[in-house]
Amino acid sequence: MDRIRNENYIDYVLIRGYVRYRDSTPVKNAVVILERISSDCNKEQQKKRLCYVTHTITDKDGEFNFFVSDRTSYYKIKVFDNHHY
Repeated sequence: MDRIRNENYIDYVLIRGYVRYRDSTPVKNAVVILERISSDCNKEQQKKRLCYVTHTITDKDGEFNFFVSDRTSYYKIKVFDNHHY
């Protein structure tokens, strides 16, 4: 049976977020890394591992965006602010 393509079918999903300090000011130029969580099955245990997908930099408002095509996976986002230690 062939799959009928729906006009509303979306090829990509947008992951969007904002990075803020505790005082709610935006974090500019922070590195945001997107990793996919995949499961590798061992005979004795199920082991999860992270696979790097892509990265981006936050804008002046602390906003970041990722477009992903694999809508069946889980993702982890890591943020690094190199200007404040």
